[in-house]
Amino acid sequence: MKQQLAGISCAFVALAGAAQAAVVIATDSQTNGTNSLPHTYVVSSTDLINGLAPSAQAGTFTQEGTGGTPVLTNGAFPSPITRDGGGPFQFGAFATGGNGGGTSVTYTLGSASNITGIDVYGGWQDGGRDQQSYSVLYSTAIAPATFIPLTTVNFNPGGTAFPQVTRVSITDNAGNLASNVAALRFDFNATENGYSGYAEIDVLGTAVPEPGALGLLGLATIGLAARRRRR
Repeated sequence: MKQQLAGISCAFVALAGAAQAAVVIATDSQTNGTNSLPHTYVVSSTDLINGLAPSAQAGTFTQEGTGGTPVLTNGAFPSPITRDGGGPFQFGAFATGGNGGGTSVTYTLGSASNITGIDVYGGWQDGGRDQQSYSVLYSTAIAPATFIPLTTVNFNPGGTAFPQVTRVSITDNAGNLASNVAALRFDFNATENGYSGYAEIDVLGTAVPEPGALGLLGLATIGLAARRRRR
């Protein structure tokens, strides 16, 4: 009997270990060695921050005449990306983040949400400003002014004289990256040449139902069950 209990206990420990949450960061980049890069990235126009303006920001996201923070949530990433010889580089499609550019941007969500993934797209007309380097923090609806570190990204695909685009996907192997989230903050860290190009931030997830809505759903379920019993 003791041996059976020990086996069951070990099984529960193994299951608990397997279910432990862990942030997963997947990175990739595209370049083709020419002055025109028709990349295959498709950004979201329906994510949780699409069309949102920052609720707070610091630093200069418009270095070299770039488009600034509006491009980060506009649901667009032009293709192809070009440079001299293939056409003028689309500075207006990027924002500049880093220790010499924009240093922080915060998005307050329309309602508390469970976050399942974050995709960040970037790039430049060459390999000099294509590094993604930032920390992601979040606050909850219970304490919206207190930001909790989520993860840090540092991805540099390496130098190239031609246009290069990047994507970083942040997920969690247990499902939600963070629950009941009120706001997300991106703190841009030191990067190559002071700032890098960022084209879009997608925040994926679902809004948490309001307590009142949950109550109405419960009442509706009870009423439906009562009608069934009377039949």
